[in-house]
Amino acid sequence: MLILRSLEELSGIRTPVVMAVGVFDGVHLGHQRVIGLCREAAAREQAQPWVMTFDPHPLYVVQPATAPLLLTSLPAKLDLLTRQNVAGVMVVPFTETFSRLEPETFLDDLMRRIPALRGIVIGENWRFGRQARGNVALLKTLATQYGFHVQVATPLTWGDQTVSSSRIREAVASGRLDDAAAMLGRPHAVRGQVIHGLKRGRRLGFPTANLDLRGCALPPPGIYAARVRHASRTHAGAVYLPMHPEPQHGTLEVHLIDFNGDLYGQELELDFAAKIRDDTLRFPNEADLIEQIRSDVRRIREILA
Repeated sequence: MLILRSLEELSGIRTPVVMAVGVFDGVHLGHQRVIGLCREAAAREQAQPWVMTFDPHPLYVVQPATAPLLLTSLPAKLDLLTRQNVAGVMVVPFTETFSRLEPETFLDDLMRRIPALRGIVIGENWRFGRQARGNVALLKTLATQYGFHVQVATPLTWGDQTVSSSRIREAVASGRLDDAAAMLGRPHAVRGQVIHGLKRGRRLGFPTANLDLRGCALPPPGIYAARVRHASRTHAGAVYLPMHPEPQHGTLEVHLIDFNGDLYGQELELDFAAKIRDDTLRFPNEADLIEQIRSDVRRIREILA
């Protein structure tokens, strides 16, 4: 799968293209429906299916105060998109200058880059151009002028409501991990680099990897069972999400069960499997804390066995 990082790079595409366009944070089941329709349309048009997404999330540029916590980092999103059987992904840098483009200017630029554009597939709420002036109706009008088709995916519902990134974020934030997984089509996962922490876990006999996940959608504080991927291997993990994370020491700690090695600077990805308990217990001494951690680890082994 090709990954392009600027609109200029699209000029090298000479074959007919059908493009699924959206932010696709989470690449959830609703997003997968949009991309699936793109693949079907591309097959009918004897074209290549492509995905266009944006980085950073547009709200980080146009409304930073209301920008959401992300379900997927860009690398994680690209990994998920590689599983969607598309020819390539265009990652458009979403800058202040780009946000001020009129919808007509954006589409004219796109057509100059891909003269063989045969179709665009979007969700019904997608907006584009300055002040989000571009909507489905305008896109269809411009498509008639340029000679490509527009297909709007019908919303996917779960639990009588539309599957959306914002709804999944709310499920994660409230600890409803099963609901989030049902809408994502997989467990909610986070990915981050291991940074130096305070080494309290090592002193207690349960060394932890600290991940700085600021900006990521996380479940409520507590102890969780997780599957942790590192270097193409999966480990059982005991996750600690503290009530009040220490500044500059990460937002999450994970103990890789039965693992011994140096993880500093390396990347871990973990799936939240189940919550074990809240982060509300207080221990009169270190021995009681160690015994509770042993109990948590035993339970996590059973859950993930």
